[in-house]
Amino acid sequence: MFDATAEVAAVRSTYGPEEERALAVYGDVVAAFDAAGLPAYVETRGGLAICAYAPDGAMLVVACQDFLPLNRVMVTGWHLAHVPEDGPSPKWRCIVHDTVPDDLCCDEPGALRLRPLVDAAKAHLAACDHTREAATAAGGAS
Repeated sequence: MFDATAEVAAVRSTYGPEEERALAVYGDVVAAFDAAGLPAYVETRGGLAICAYAPDGAMLVVACQDFLPLNRVMVTGWHLAHVPEDGPSPKWRCIVHDTVPDDLCCDEPGALRLRPLVDAAKAHLAACDHTREAATAAGGAS
């Protein structure tokens, strides 16, 4: 059985200075997902993001327009995706929550509150066909 808490603990145990710096900036985002039962960690490969494990082992990835800037003032909105694994070309991708403005130079920044971000993640996981497929597969495997 998949143990998201153990997976996240293993990732966090390998944090270096770059991850620690990002955690200082985005610790509230990590804590909000942790508190919702979605263990989260800082990812720095290929650009900064916050990754949280869904109960089935799929990933919730929090970014901005492409990746999160280390300067939090530059965040223009949250872009939350649900993917089967952390990688550049997932088999599927669900856009769960997106408050990043369409025109970064001219539109006002999007909402940055964490409660709607986490609530959108939980609501999506409860309704997503990919989550149901994983649950069905796990149930059929036992």
